[in-house]
Amino acid sequence: MKNFKFHHTYLLLFIFAGLFLNSCKDKDSPEPTAYENYISTELKSQITSKEAVANFIKVAPEAVAISPLIRFDVEVRKITYKTIFKDKNIQASGLICFPKTAGNYPILSFQNGTNTLNSEAPSENSGNDMIANMESLTSMGFIVVIPDYIGFGASANLAHPYLDAKSSTQSILDMIRATKEYSTDDKVLAKPTKDLFIFGYSQGGWATMQLQKTIEKDYSTEFNLIASSCGAGPYSIEYMNKYIVDQPIYPMPYFLAYLLNSYDIMDAFPNPLSDFIQAPYAAKIPGLFDGKHSGGAINSELTTQMATFLTPEYRAGYATDAKYAGVRSAFLSNSITAWKAKTPMKLFHGANDDLIPPGISSKMLADFKTAGLTDSQIQLTIIPNVDHTTGVYPTGMQTILWFISLMK
Repeated sequence: MKNFKFHHTYLLLFIFAGLFLNSCKDKDSPEPTAYENYISTELKSQITSKEAVANFIKVAPEAVAISPLIRFDVEVRKITYKTIFKDKNIQASGLICFPKTAGNYPILSFQNGTNTLNSEAPSENSGNDMIANMESLTSMGFIVVIPDYIGFGASANLAHPYLDAKSSTQSILDMIRATKEYSTDDKVLAKPTKDLFIFGYSQGGWATMQLQKTIEKDYSTEFNLIASSCGAGPYSIEYMNKYIVDQPIYPMPYFLAYLLNSYDIMDAFPNPLSDFIQAPYAAKIPGLFDGKHSGGAINSELTTQMATFLTPEYRAGYATDAKYAGVRSAFLSNSITAWKAKTPMKLFHGANDDLIPPGISSKMLADFKTAGLTDSQIQLTIIPNVDHTTGVYPTGMQTILWFISLMK
């Protein structure tokens, strides 16, 4: 009986101690919420409103005109989240930027241009001038989301699915969802509304238009899309392919190499790269897109002479030869066809752009008009005296002012 009391007493003490420890754990370290997309964040930097002004003026002195719009300090974080790629669950990443002032803010998702370097992904190089400017937009009253894209950041172990519509839109939408899940934390002062602005340039212009079409078709009740700004995007890959093939000299050969290598990895067609690209370049290409070569470095390993770069068979028969039916199908399925869009759209393009010609934006405008859009629903601005690179900042400046004018 004595032993029974002894053991019984210690058993009760053990139970009460366990309850006490568990209650402390529940109070101080709550079990994490089972998020559908959000995994984690880490602080990258903080930007004061004064630093935001300086970031804008550094790259565009005329930005001093918008300095009165800059009001909030900013917190920049890398976010890791769950998405789906080729029917498998993967982790992806990007940057999320929050005003450090309590309130409700619309989300602005910025899709960046073509990149081949892991070290240049937004979450890996958040101090880059262009990325710093997008982060600084937060100070005007947005929650800014900047995807890395699959193949960079947390998913750098994967090949980037360049200009692949399905994976691009899926990963961006899941990042916006993860941002909203993260914002439910009581420590996050800035809370997102359902309002969404989207903006992108070059590859990002294409991704933005793909995103708009997907949201309007499938997710209009989840996201209240306010405006879409698309700059100098390769919206029709068929158009871009014809343009490049027809040029005697094309200054950025890595564009078509990136595209064909990506689609080859994605098993979009049965052809070897040597059906499109001549020796010795075809054999080099897979090793050049390893995340360690810049676009300039890749170009230096190729040639700008299209008669030397592309096979004669491809140049002559890409549009009709049955041999190239698979690649034509891949181009078509990842090109954007105009639709009766509901969201106000602005297209921008540099008049002197010889990488992605302004004619592609003019064609999209005409196609959207044919689909029934009016001048009040879509406009195209051809920016004089700028090329593909120098068109970025005037496009951004006009986009910012437009978005600000639409904020409630």
